[in-house]
Amino acid sequence: MYKLFFILIMSLPTGFLSAAEFCIENEVSIGEGNAAVKSTSFLFNGGFTGIIGGNGEITLFDAKTQVFTLLDPVLRIQTQVDGAETKKSVEQRREQILTRTDVDKNSFLYFAAKPKFLTEEYDAVSGGLALQSPWLAYDLKTAPLPDAQTAKQYFDFCDWNCYLNLRLNPQSASMLVRREVDRILQEKNRFAAGVTMTIFQGRGLIKKPEYARSTHTLVMRLDDTAKKRIGQVWEYKRTFPQVPFAEYQQKVAEREPRR
Repeated sequence: MYKLFFILIMSLPTGFLSAAEFCIENEVSIGEGNAAVKSTSFLFNGGFTGIIGGNGEITLFDAKTQVFTLLDPVLRIQTQVDGAETKKSVEQRREQILTRTDVDKNSFLYFAAKPKFLTEEYDAVSGGLALQSPWLAYDLKTAPLPDAQTAKQYFDFCDWNCYLNLRLNPQSASMLVRREVDRILQEKNRFAAGVTMTIFQGRGLIKKPEYARSTHTLVMRLDDTAKKRIGQVWEYKRTFPQVPFAEYQQKVAEREPRR
């Protein structure tokens, strides 16, 4: 099953002392009729943290060491993933796709490695952004980001989140495309409040399109409840035993219900 990971904590350099405090409430659904997965991403002190649902997995990222920590509150275990190696591996994979002679330049794989949308329509009044390609189409509702500081935290989060998803879901080439979407949003200094991604089956042939939809609400404050939840995450990190990455993945997969 395709897995979604939205939550991380990211510590910026200690000299970055005046970071904003805010959170992002997320709801994401894949396909028709599937229940939305809810998560909350907290951004504070130059960093990020978050929780998926009640007992969902938690992911932390330390920018100083560039190490991800994955925690499972049900199994009460944690593991680590090297972020620098993950980023390097993803970029190497992308370059390999572009240089392989057996990869059709009209294929989705090549497009994902070097995404370029055929059309980009942006309405500065409504904030609507439409991106079209033969393989994927995005329909976004966007909102302005309040300042450069908030924008940096938000797009750092988006970038590392894509790399993590590509490590945990290697077949999810659409995450490479999402990095291009985020680049376009960053140019416009806009926040993705709503996203509908349409996946076409075949180049330009809309036989049975599939959809991924998400909504994101930016809340420019952290209340006491949020801070308690963040504190609980740090307690998990302090107390959960650490296991190898492969063992962690296997145990998490075994506890998930079959579908």
